Amino acid sequence: MGTFQGRHALIFAAAPETEYDYIRDFLREHPHAIIVCADGGLRHARKLGLHPDFMVSDCDSLSETEGTEVLRLKPEKDDTDTQSCLREVFRRGCTEVTLVCATGGRIDHMLANLSLLEEAYAMGGQLTVLDRQNKIVLHEGGHQKFKMTENYHYFSIVPLDSVLKGVTIENAKYPLHSVTVTRAGMITISNEATAPEFVVEIEQGRALIVFTHD
Repeated sequence: MGTFQGRHALIFAAAPETEYDYIRDFLREHPHAIIVCADGGLRHARKLGLHPDFMVSDCDSLSETEGTEVLRLKPEKDDTDTQSCLREVFRRGCTEVTLVCATGGRIDHMLANLSLLEEAYAMGGQLTVLDRQNKIVLHEGGHQKFKMTENYHYFSIVPLDSVLKGVTIENAKYPLHSVTVTRAGMITISNEATAPEFVVEIEQGRALIVFTHD
């Protein structure tokens, strides 16, 4: 069994995708990333000319497998292939993972993939969900700084808990100071940074930080 100690993993899920430039940009920044495919995610990797280092498959959406190492699963299981990929790469020593081809198509699959942000944190690692228009990370509570890169224009705070207490936003067009934000009627969508870094503090609760552009 191979080890991925200290390396960054790029996981391809199987959601529909036709735009790959954002993945090429990622690979230019992370040329030594481990390439991991979750079942039908192999189609996307192949379109980029990539050979997987590791693949997890139950062969329900793609009968073929390819990879330096392949983990075969039964279709009748509790975990999704993407979830199994995430757990396996963390178990083998990865601490950072980027998930692509994970937000298009079925909404239930998209929501399941977004829930992996919390699971990654629970396993002691960090997950970023990336597509051509968005970058999504977890705010696990407390005081966190975020860099606003030129690829994105807006950032939003989407509560995972029904109530976020003590929300403070600094270095933003719409600042807040120690307010309560609720998931019903949230007031933290489409903010804009006014400095290279902005601050989000959450005294109680967890949220998604969504970077996006039109």
